[in-house]
Amino acid sequence: MSDALSSVTELKRGLLSDQIYELVKTMIKDGSLAPGEQLVESQLARRLQVSQAPVRDALKQLAHEGLVTHVRHQGNFVSSYSDEEVAQAKVARAELESIAGRLACGALDAGAHQRLEDLISQMHDAAEAKDLGVFRELDFAFHRGVIEASGNVYLPRMWDIIEPSLRSLHVLGDPSYPGDWHTVAEWHRSLLAALDAGDPDAAAQLFHAHAAGTLLPDDETT
Repeated sequence: MSDALSSVTELKRGLLSDQIYELVKTMIKDGSLAPGEQLVESQLARRLQVSQAPVRDALKQLAHEGLVTHVRHQGNFVSSYSDEEVAQAKVARAELESIAGRLACGALDAGAHQRLEDLISQMHDAAEAKDLGVFRELDFAFHRGVIEASGNVYLPRMWDIIEPSLRSLHVLGDPSYPGDWHTVAEWHRSLLAALDAGDPDAAAQLFHAHAAGTLLPDDETT
């Protein structure tokens, strides 16, 4: 169990199960809870200083979304993914980003545009510092930012379902990528330019190709 949980001394007022759900989901997404790691209700409840009931409800919701797997007579585990499942997630991601690119094209408000610009600048900073962990998180934040900018409330929910599998085998921000990470940052600038260009079909095609890796040799996708 991650030490991050032990540092949580209290939760804000509100519906406890929702707060626990958000906390555990964040820890799964950022890798604090690893694929295959067991989530024991009593341990979670004790560390969060709550009863087991809201923990149980939160884990049920996470299981419904595919982030947690319940094994009968064994308990709850952070979901892990086979190579085939990750490959399928990549296909789903390409289609999802194609839709988001189409919908977000020409629709970015000033705030959303600036956030994406800032993320690209921060990618360059992370590349300069050779901090690939930070770069990876910025990469995810950029793509989720476009998903959110689509204006379709269902797309972020779909992204949340596939993101853990994308993370599990470094589908975004692959630390083994041998190329120039400044170049990777500039790929994202090209994506942003496509959103600004006002051609939804072209934006959809570029986002799909970027996510599928068909713009790049071999598997050099991020």
